[in-house]
Amino acid sequence: MVVGVKTQVQNIVLSVTYEDVKFNLERLARSLDEARYDPEVFPGIAYKSMDPKASFLIFSSGKMNCVGAKSMNDAKLAIKKLTRKLKKVGVKIKSEPQVKVQNIVASFDFGREFDLERIARTFDNTEYEPEVFPGLVFRLEEPKVVVLLFVSGKGVCAGAKSMADIKRAGAKIIKLLKRH
Repeated sequence: MVVGVKTQVQNIVLSVTYEDVKFNLERLARSLDEARYDPEVFPGIAYKSMDPKASFLIFSSGKMNCVGAKSMNDAKLAIKKLTRKLKKVGVKIKSEPQVKVQNIVASFDFGREFDLERIARTFDNTEYEPEVFPGLVFRLEEPKVVVLLFVSGKGVCAGAKSMADIKRAGAKIIKLLKRH
């Protein structure tokens, strides 16, 4: 993805909204295999899609959260398959759901070790407290993401809204740390 950085998506979080749709959660929970619904504990249905792998939280408002997909294609396919199942069990869905990326989490391997103490002293937008957490928190403004860096040269990027954000974050970290 980024030259010098091995990148792997770990999780994509999407919000899914069905326009003018209300879900009867009791009925839906009985109709969907793999659905868990306990309104005393949580006000929505927890549903797992196996192929592709993704998990959903389904709310009576017609909104859902989709988490756990490892690519946008997998997430969109899981949403499409669930939409088909919802229609099959009698939910009146007139239009495609609105899907919005809330967060993409990816892991980085920069292929070199980092001196986290030096990075923390050099950059204002970092936090490093090794006695609390072994990673350095690097906050980028553009793209607006957080990158956790570890001595091993590995990292985690969180808060991205697109794959382009992840690529830009990896490239920016490489550029900023060239001299460190």
